[in-house]
Amino acid sequence: MNSITRILGGHLNQTELRRYVIIKAAVFWSLIFLAWLMYPAENKYSIRTHTFSFLGSFETKHSPDWWWIFTIAMVFWGCATFPLVFYHRRRFLPISRIGANIGAFFLAVGAVNVVLVGLFPDARAEVIGSIRWTEIHEKVAVFVGVGFLLGILWHGGMILRDRFGARHFADHYPAAYRRLALPYLVWGVISAIGIGIQIRWAFVYETMKAAAAAKGEDFGSSWSEAMGTIYSFPLWENILIYALFGFLVWFALEVPASATTAGRGED
Repeated sequence: MNSITRILGGHLNQTELRRYVIIKAAVFWSLIFLAWLMYPAENKYSIRTHTFSFLGSFETKHSPDWWWIFTIAMVFWGCATFPLVFYHRRRFLPISRIGANIGAFFLAVGAVNVVLVGLFPDARAEVIGSIRWTEIHEKVAVFVGVGFLLGILWHGGMILRDRFGARHFADHYPAAYRRLALPYLVWGVISAIGIGIQIRWAFVYETMKAAAAAKGEDFGSSWSEAMGTIYSFPLWENILIYALFGFLVWFALEVPASATTAGRGED
């Protein structure tokens, strides 16, 4: 029991860390794959036309019988992230105690809202009074992005501070900063491409809509007209979620154990 408590508290050595993130990823994506397998074939789930959360929607047009598999997957992802939140806090304490606490808070916000995304499916039925499940789902999904984005950028700033300052990480592993830059580079490129394409679509859509109106033709919504194309919102939402999960795993594996005594950080 002491070992379990220690690991859940983020006190993992490098071997335990590797095993933990591998098991976490394997369990989560196995559940997601199962949710995809059980999605009714007649509803034709595709990342080009269906958002990630549609795997967990209990609406008839989505997955009315097996939606709960997605809920289990998201609750697992969120809960299993907390040991890594504590782990990162410990690793970044030598750089800045305040900074490590703020970074941990941002990641915790992301993790809590991942759990809430699972507990509040993307469905139109009312859950509390006139409030629909999807209304809560959409709000907590935003906080997933905000929490993890701020956490990623905040830790990136702390890494830069350490690189051009005390170099705590370099004391343990000289190549630490180069290794830490790689997940940021890959995640940053994928995110920039996805966001850039969605911004471009806003202009392309308005041009196409205006042209259709000039001809007196009907034209669909921005969502429907992008379906099945490179501009599809569901396509890029799925890709960005994959990239986020991949970054969090990769980043955890690259953060070195500092040679400086934890808890004696600056600030």
